[in-house]
Amino acid sequence: MSHTPPHQKADDVLDNLLQDHLNAPAEQLTPSSGFVLSVMDAIQKQAIEPAPIAFPWKRVLPGANAILCALVAFVVYAYAGRHSTPAVRPDFVLPSAFTSGEITLCWIALAVCLSIVTVIASFRLAGRRH
Repeated sequence: MSHTPPHQKADDVLDNLLQDHLNAPAEQLTPSSGFVLSVMDAIQKQAIEPAPIAFPWKRVLPGANAILCALVAFVVYAYAGRHSTPAVRPDFVLPSAFTSGEITLCWIALAVCLSIVTVIASFRLAGRRH
């Protein structure tokens, strides 16, 4: 004879009650009045809350763009300074810390930065809001 533990009997009874409730016709399934009132209160509270303040991307992007460009220029300058060899030159000629490849990279970085600025300016002039 198999003996079932008491907690399993309680679980079986609970499962049967839940199954009977879920199998009931739709007319018999009604939420409690407390549930309906709490949902309606939450909806009303959410409806009267002011809209969240949007982050000012239009003000942040130009500064972030300038910082990014300065960082790229700093990295390129630091890299060029580490790999350049000192040359003996006359006093009236400024020494160049950049190779031709690094100068090309600087022009590319400048072009990318100007492209980003142009896109931002076009959004601003068009009045498109994000």
